[in-house]
Amino acid sequence: MSDLFLTTRWLDVVESTAGVPMAYLWVERGGRPVAGLATALAGVEAPWPLGRPDYVLEKSVAAGLPYAADFLGGLSGEPTAALMPSLLAGGRHLGNTRVLWGEQASAGDVDRLVAAAESLARTAGAVSVAFLHVDETDRGLRRVLAGRGYRFYTSGRYSSLRVPADGFSGYLAGFARKRRVSIAAERRRVREQGCRVSVEPFGGADLVRFASLEAELMRKYGIGWREDQSLPTYAGIRDRFGEDAFVLVARAGGLVRGFALILRHRGHWYARQSGFDYAYQQNKRLPLYFELLYYRLVEEAAAAGVTTVYYGHGSEETKRSRGCVATDQFCYVLRL
Repeated sequence: MSDLFLTTRWLDVVESTAGVPMAYLWVERGGRPVAGLATALAGVEAPWPLGRPDYVLEKSVAAGLPYAADFLGGLSGEPTAALMPSLLAGGRHLGNTRVLWGEQASAGDVDRLVAAAESLARTAGAVSVAFLHVDETDRGLRRVLAGRGYRFYTSGRYSSLRVPADGFSGYLAGFARKRRVSIAAERRRVREQGCRVSVEPFGGADLVRFASLEAELMRKYGIGWREDQSLPTYAGIRDRFGEDAFVLVARAGGLVRGFALILRHRGHWYARQSGFDYAYQQNKRLPLYFELLYYRLVEEAAAAGVTTVYYGHGSEETKRSRGCVATDQFCYVLRL
């Protein structure tokens, strides 16, 4: 389900924006690759805290996630000193950290890749290897990591939404009456306030305004983020994804008040980045997050024949309240 983030076009975006060395390991059979593992060497200067194992651990402990406090207690020293620099294995993205393998791959191939990652980490001077978000359903990788002595804790829950074939009406029918009434009122309020939502190509979007709104969202959740930090990623997505990147945009009073960036891959959609004008939302009491990322998105997804929208980590209760289901994800770490 997360193969989008292991495609060459996404890895091109990551390489151009990560600011850290990336390397790729693979196993060949008959002259063709059958399994591969993306890695990134993260030091304390890495500018993306959500991809750092020390930050992920501290965040998991603060959230009271299972096993995180015990994992922290087993470290000799504070997380940054004990875990950084770290070789991030399985790709530098949030959620569904995994090894990519084909039909000819075996558990032995996965074990060889993990062993090679550990060797690479030692050569690079890393003090740990981290698979940040291994899904509970990825039993093959979890068995390999457990067999190699990795410790783990719960690092989050990954949310996704099944899109009913009959679109928004089917989506709405899945809720209790009270929620259906509430959703109808939310949509009506958006319309009455003159806020219009459109679906637009990402290539022609106002990236500077989007970056400003995303920085607002980051700050709301306590993450330091400059307005210009998102621009290189936006440019990479625009250049590498073309028509497979689009945005839902909410406008009112001549300004963009919210956006949601969606990526397409093999019949699935991925809600990648978003941002909102929170002062406007609070003043007008408008649920733009729900309108953009659920109600209108479900309408568009059903019309396009999309079966699943992947949302990722965070705000699980909110996502569940709008029909998402979630799976546990585990951070596996080997200290070298």
